[in-house]
Amino acid sequence: MKTEPMATRAWGFLVAAVAAISISGPAAGQAGSQAPAAAGDMAAAQAAAGDREDIRLYAFSSGALTLGKGALINFAPMDPPITVPVGFYVVKHPKGNVLFDTGNNDKLITDPNWWGKANAAMKPAMTPDVAIDVQLKKIGLTPDDITYVVPSHLHLDHGGNVGKFPNSTIVVQKSELMNAFWPAPGTGGPYVIGDILPLRANESTYPNAQKMILLEGDMDLFGDGSLVIKRWVAHTPGSQMMVVKLKNQGTTILTGDNVYFRENVEKNVPPNLVLAYNPQGFFTAFEWIRMMMATEKADFFTAHDPDAFKAMKKAPEYYD
Repeated sequence: MKTEPMATRAWGFLVAAVAAISISGPAAGQAGSQAPAAAGDMAAAQAAAGDREDIRLYAFSSGALTLGKGALINFAPMDPPITVPVGFYVVKHPKGNVLFDTGNNDKLITDPNWWGKANAAMKPAMTPDVAIDVQLKKIGLTPDDITYVVPSHLHLDHGGNVGKFPNSTIVVQKSELMNAFWPAPGTGGPYVIGDILPLRANESTYPNAQKMILLEGDMDLFGDGSLVIKRWVAHTPGSQMMVVKLKNQGTTILTGDNVYFRENVEKNVPPNLVLAYNPQGFFTAFEWIRMMMATEKADFFTAHDPDAFKAMKKAPEYYD
């Protein structure tokens, strides 16, 4: 993440304004939407409702970053710098455990140069207690207990530990995986090749080192509507969010970096568009989340909002 000159910020704000005006509907920035389940299947609905009672959502920390807020929010100050969390989530479902994002690579704990130049820009802070296997132990899990790994995208602070789950199935947008290995011009900085290289098989006619589901749209992960992955091209070419349906908490949207702070959605505050692959996609995501809040009383959880993350339940506490 870098500081852009004021002229660039002003241009970014103008693009954001145009993007906001051009929104035509809640799904304008969404690709590959999934058709709703067939109506009238009462037995399936009752089974899904029963399963929902056993679904739990846990929030975890993968350390923190220190940077100017202006690196994330248009026209926000760069000084003084702020400390933002790096969060990730686990959903325990009767059909399997799902990890949403993987945080910073644990190698940063012992090798502060793992990120190269990005280390100086974002100043990651990690201690042994935030290693991903240590965090998972809080809820009695190990990496081998994770059925699906769903990265919102593969940037260094979200896909850092994606290679630590060799027995899990990685569920990622095909466009994101392609861009991580061979980035489009201007998009490569936040990808660390060492993070994602374990996904690539060596000396094999089959390119993947482990099971993968390469998406080109949305996916109802368990087929019961309780966990739906939504492709939403905004922050990166293959950004995805996940909608979790909980019995008591209700609809909860895990946003990845399509939303940095709650103010993005609640006040339509534009992000720093230097880090935006598709600026309009941010605003259609904000609009869609507001629609979900109005129609389903949904809530949303981000990875980097300091105030929201501080107030959130942390594992072993959970939302259900």
